[in-house]
Amino acid sequence: MVHTNLARTSQRWNLCQEVTRIAVNCALICAGAVPAVAVTGPPPRVRSTDATILELFREGAERSATFRGLIDAIADSAGIVYVEFGYCAFGHVNGCLLPFIASTHGDRYLRILVTPDKNRRSHDQLLALIAHELQHALEVIADVEVVDVATMEAMYRRIGTPLRGMTGYETAAARVAGDTVLSELLAKHLTP
Repeated sequence: MVHTNLARTSQRWNLCQEVTRIAVNCALICAGAVPAVAVTGPPPRVRSTDATILELFREGAERSATFRGLIDAIADSAGIVYVEFGYCAFGHVNGCLLPFIASTHGDRYLRILVTPDKNRRSHDQLLALIAHELQHALEVIADVEVVDVATMEAMYRRIGTPLRGMTGYETAAARVAGDTVLSELLAKHLTP
C-alpha cells in the first residue's frame, strides 16, 4: 500500500516531524553514532536501524529469488530505502511506503513501515509484505519525475488503484511481487 493524503494539516505536520527525524537519523548514521555491522563494500541501499529487519533482508534474499531481485534492483538504483517497524493508516494496514521523498547528492530516500504485530501475519507473510513494499519503492525510484509528495501521488494516480475507505494506492506489480515471494517461501518449506 502506498499511503497518501495531502489534504490534512495534521499529516503535513507529521510529515515535517518525520523529515526531521529521518534527517537526524541520517546524520547520526553518517557520524557513526549508530552501531554498524561491518561492511566490506558500499553501504546497502536497502537499510534498517533494526537488527531484526536486517536479518529479514538476509533471509528473504537467501530464500526467495524475487526478494533478492528487488534488493538487487534497488542496489543498482539511485534510491535508498529504509524499512522500519511501525504502523500505517493508524494500524489499519500491515505496511506502507510513506509519502515522503528526500533527495541528496542524486539519491532519493524513501521509507517503508511494516507492522511489528506478529498476530496479524506469519513470518513468511512478513517477508512477502516487505517485498510488496520494496516493489512500491522501485516504482517510485524508476520514475525520475517523482521527486516529492505531489509527484509521487500523481504517479500513483496514473499507475495505481485507489484504496477504498482510506487514502493511498495499490499496484498490481506490488501485489504480484508479494504473492510471488510468498509462493517461493512456502515452496521452500514444502521441499525436503
